[in-house]
Amino acid sequence: MKSTVQRWSDSKIVRIFKYSDFRYYWIGAFVSFSGSWIQRIAEGYFVFQLTNDESKLAFVSFCSSIPVFFLGFVAGSLTDVVDRRKLLIISQLLYAAGAIYLAIATWRGFVTYYQIVFVALLLGFVASFEMPARQSIVSRVVTKQDLATAIPLTAMTFNAARIVGPAIGTWILTIFGVAMCYFLNGVSFLALIWVVIMIKADLSPLRQGKEPIKDLLFEGVIYTFRDVRLRTLFLLETLTGFAGLFYLGLLPAITGETLGLDKLGPTASKAGLGIATTSIGIGAIIGLIFVTAKSESPHRDKIIKFSITLLGVSLVALSFVRSAIVAYPLFSLVGAAAIMQFNTTNALFQILAPEKRRGRVLAMHIWTLNGLSPFGVLLFGWIAKQSHAWPKTTFNDFGPWRMPTNVQGPSISLLIGGCLVLIGAVWAWSSKRGLSNLTPDLDPNWSGEPNIEK
Repeated sequence: MKSTVQRWSDSKIVRIFKYSDFRYYWIGAFVSFSGSWIQRIAEGYFVFQLTNDESKLAFVSFCSSIPVFFLGFVAGSLTDVVDRRKLLIISQLLYAAGAIYLAIATWRGFVTYYQIVFVALLLGFVASFEMPARQSIVSRVVTKQDLATAIPLTAMTFNAARIVGPAIGTWILTIFGVAMCYFLNGVSFLALIWVVIMIKADLSPLRQGKEPIKDLLFEGVIYTFRDVRLRTLFLLETLTGFAGLFYLGLLPAITGETLGLDKLGPTASKAGLGIATTSIGIGAIIGLIFVTAKSESPHRDKIIKFSITLLGVSLVALSFVRSAIVAYPLFSLVGAAAIMQFNTTNALFQILAPEKRRGRVLAMHIWTLNGLSPFGVLLFGWIAKQSHAWPKTTFNDFGPWRMPTNVQGPSISLLIGGCLVLIGAVWAWSSKRGLSNLTPDLDPNWSGEPNIEK
């Protein structure tokens, strides 16, 4: 029998971290993402205090993501035909410039809401090209056999940062203010620049020469919709991205208004926002641990079905909660459910797509999360604002639970979004062919051709 040390040394996680390029990537991404979460905590709080308007808060998130809606397909295709090393270095420098500008503008007192919106929009264009390039690096630094394990470990950088970043961000925001949070985020992008320089893997383009414009624009779309599995995963993720992620853009309003923490003063409001964000991160880490453990499981369809169901139920439950103590565990469930669906889908998109098309097919996955989700944030932010004028009910509270129609606002958005996600869950459970044969990577005879529905 193997000892505990031998079993640990042979484990999938240890095997992945033996790749030096993957270690560099993981550390650099963690530092950079921590900085991003520090800024996100401060900016969300700052914008909501500046405007006291859920729709304007949502609009900032909308602007940071809407460029992906228009550029996602082209940007994903670009990662297959350009040097990713150069692309990533340039994009990190632009990210840093945006954060440093907002730090100076806030520190000197001339920052405005519309400056924040403009920077969010500008960096959204940068993100359209940076995200598929960064995510596709994973397939270059590990072997295909280890890809299914490496992808959830990569996502763990973002979600571990979601725990560390908000904790540090809340402290920095309280002691030093918003400007320092912007500044620290700007400096954190140096970590990913260091990573890109240190990685020894070949990040040059796979394809040489000119590509027909129609291939750059549509090949990823055509491949995705020809394969019934990718098409089903794409449509389920589209619904979840639209109706199940908007709460992140409204989080300051949910904690401050719906849970009533704004009434307890600025310190309680900042702390509540930080704890809620950290709770989501903790849930996401738990979800990633589960996905990593099941990375070689033949039952990936059940992970997709279970996660989308859990997300819908958790969002509906959050719409009824008026106690922060009860809400925090539900935020963890939401974080776990979302990351389980999205990370499993991410891995499947990379596994089901051949190497020569991976960037443009992966762009479809990124587009569902970052191209359509801003419309969800904008719509549900508008619903939260408009619902304050709708007729209210007067049902009696039941402990920490209260009817969403008693208070309106973000609670109505959570209720509607959760119900839409549950409709997707019903479709997922009833789908047979669309979520079958999701483990071709375990079949040595698989050719990489799409599974076309007859």
